[in-house]
Amino acid sequence: VIASPWIVAGTMTALESNANSPLDWVDDGFAPRQKYDRFSDQFGSADVVVISWPGCRIDDPRLDTFVRSLRKASGFQGPDGWLFHHVTCGRQTHAALTGAPLSLSTDEATRRLCGTLIGPDGQTTCVVIGFTKSGLEQRGRLVPLIRTAARHHCGAAMENQHLAGPIMDGYCVDQASQSTMHRFAPLASIVAFCLCVFCLESLIAGCLVFGISLACQAIALSVLHYSGGSMTALLIVLPPLIQLLAIAGGIHFVNYYFEFAPRTSPATAVRRALRIAWVPCLLSAATTAIGLGSLAVSGLVAVREFGIYAAIGVIATVAILLSFLPGAVLWLGPNHAPITGPVDSTSHGSSVWHKLTAWVERHGGFVSVSACLLMIGLGLGVSRLEASVRIETLFGQGSRLLSDYAWIEQNVGSMVPIEVIASFPAHSNQSALDKMETLRQIETVLRELPTVDAVTSPLDFMPELSDPDVQSASQAMGFSRPIVANFNFVNTSDGGIESWRTTAYTSALGKDDYVRLVSDLDDLLARTLANRIGDDGLRIETSGLMPLVHEIQRQLLADLFASFVTAFILIAGVMTIVHAGFVTGLLSMIPNVFPAMTLFGLLGWCGHRIDIGSIMTASVAMGIAVDDTLHFLNYFERELAAGKPRRDAVLGAYTHCGRAMIQTTLICGGGFAMFAFSDFVPTARFAWMMILLLVAALVGDLIILPAILLGRAGKRFDCVSPKVADDMKETAVTIEHYAPVDTSISDDAGGPGTRIRQAPAGSLTPVRAPRRRV
Repeated sequence: VIASPWIVAGTMTALESNANSPLDWVDDGFAPRQKYDRFSDQFGSADVVVISWPGCRIDDPRLDTFVRSLRKASGFQGPDGWLFHHVTCGRQTHAALTGAPLSLSTDEATRRLCGTLIGPDGQTTCVVIGFTKSGLEQRGRLVPLIRTAARHHCGAAMENQHLAGPIMDGYCVDQASQSTMHRFAPLASIVAFCLCVFCLESLIAGCLVFGISLACQAIALSVLHYSGGSMTALLIVLPPLIQLLAIAGGIHFVNYYFEFAPRTSPATAVRRALRIAWVPCLLSAATTAIGLGSLAVSGLVAVREFGIYAAIGVIATVAILLSFLPGAVLWLGPNHAPITGPVDSTSHGSSVWHKLTAWVERHGGFVSVSACLLMIGLGLGVSRLEASVRIETLFGQGSRLLSDYAWIEQNVGSMVPIEVIASFPAHSNQSALDKMETLRQIETVLRELPTVDAVTSPLDFMPELSDPDVQSASQAMGFSRPIVANFNFVNTSDGGIESWRTTAYTSALGKDDYVRLVSDLDDLLARTLANRIGDDGLRIETSGLMPLVHEIQRQLLADLFASFVTAFILIAGVMTIVHAGFVTGLLSMIPNVFPAMTLFGLLGWCGHRIDIGSIMTASVAMGIAVDDTLHFLNYFERELAAGKPRRDAVLGAYTHCGRAMIQTTLICGGGFAMFAFSDFVPTARFAWMMILLLVAALVGDLIILPAILLGRAGKRFDCVSPKVADDMKETAVTIEHYAPVDTSISDDAGGPGTRIRQAPAGSLTPVRAPRRRV
């Protein structure tokens, strides 16, 4: 209560912050990012926005006013200076080529710029705006200003403007994140609340569980804020994830309470429910935190932050559940419980659980073998998985951003750059003619690649030499150098290293394989320039945005396997300790591995590429699946410790845990389903995959796990250490062990001579609590 003002303030601030960009998914310690940053320091950042519109032509003088505004207007200036690194316009670049000293013909200048700054019609052009680091932090403010300036100076209506590029990727991710949070998070909460009330058949119980989940959600967000973090497109699923995990734990506790409340006092019912629930709740929280924390091994900062903050949130959630929920139930619960007979799981031969137990017992061997074969067969498809962070994996086909990309690529040129840097050391003995020949060979290699649509070379800003020699090449390179440097195609470092940049462009929307493209380019460069690379210190390397994207895709796959294996090893270790045996620990992991192995294996066999949203689900789902497994096994082992055979122990676990397991799956799945309609594809895909994994986990816990327990392998669970058995017998307080209660008077219900009354409408304990519906 005391900390609530700070929690609320931190929650509100965390929801308002945003830091999204695919380039932000890797930090400065990521080696390919360091290489990209070096390129940015030399030639300017690839964080650009490209803007064009119908009527944006090289003969429109209003473009000069627009560019001047971008360079001089106070809105584009910051405390440290200009917020843009450069502003390049096709009209002004065309004028530079046709003017002195190059004096190219109009047709020649248009030919050299075609496919990059001038479209195939020879007239349509664009403006390319490169952002500085300070500008990148203010893109939410600058992008609308750019659009307003284009409308004011060029008469381009907002609806006719087309903007694309990495800046717009991040900007649109920002917008999608906020939209998802504002539109779908409240819906997810409403659905979760309604399902809580429906499943628990009690308004007060539903409000208690839901209220606790909101508190857990707020604490997780305040931790994010006060630790210096900010909301990203991936962290927007953190609040609902924490909320739904809290609901799941609360559902199990309240169901335990409902088992005891009809025949004992609320205080005794709470105490006995807590005695049974605290061990599986703590263990499930620990294993879930391990599953989420395993994402901390990721090389992608966005995935890593999600894993760390989610793990912290889970730990805080279980602490709140076990400390506040029992007290809240006791405080708001009824003074007396309704009269009902004892629950006897063995007396209802026609019950669903009885029939399911009988079916699993008859077909347990087939179920176990089929599950293992299915995991192996589909699991082999995991090796065929491919990752992608392309723009179409972030937004749907009907999105405005993809439409803008398509328009610009059709009317101006392809959007994705591939940079090749030729670096000549200060002591190089190569002449200007040799350098020009090296640049020409690089251009030729790039144009030979079938997926490359256009190439811009430093040679485009030099005169054409009909009969080149050392002297003429030196003169051409000398008087052209200021123009080449002005357009950021050459840079000389403090050490005297001269770096020349050649840029190729490929489509952002095509089906081109970026990994193969970069690999083919490296091979072609190595073969073509074999006699030059290393000669006199010459170094050729690919750089820019494309290789970074390539490495991010590879890191996604590596992280999937690393986080899943890490989660499996750590969770299996916990299960081994809990069940006092290596074999029993591994057997209990089968229903938890089953969902991820089958779903991801199926995706691999189908050739479906995974994205950054999908990668998080494997470890998350394993951690969540363990929750139901632990509750089921906890009750199963209690029944064994009470001297029951395995069949009755499984039936008892079904009777007392099955309903809660179905409820948690229904509530969590229903809440996540709201996010499946998000415009941000990774969030939507995360939701769909979580739903499928939760359903598969329920199948694993209700079908596969009992089949294992009733089979030969289940005999391993009979070997419970004496100490564990004694503890279980002490707390084995299942409802069928209670003596019948007098239907009119009970000392335990509220003191001597207190009459037990039916619970009033709206009370915590439902009148039909002992009746189990599936």
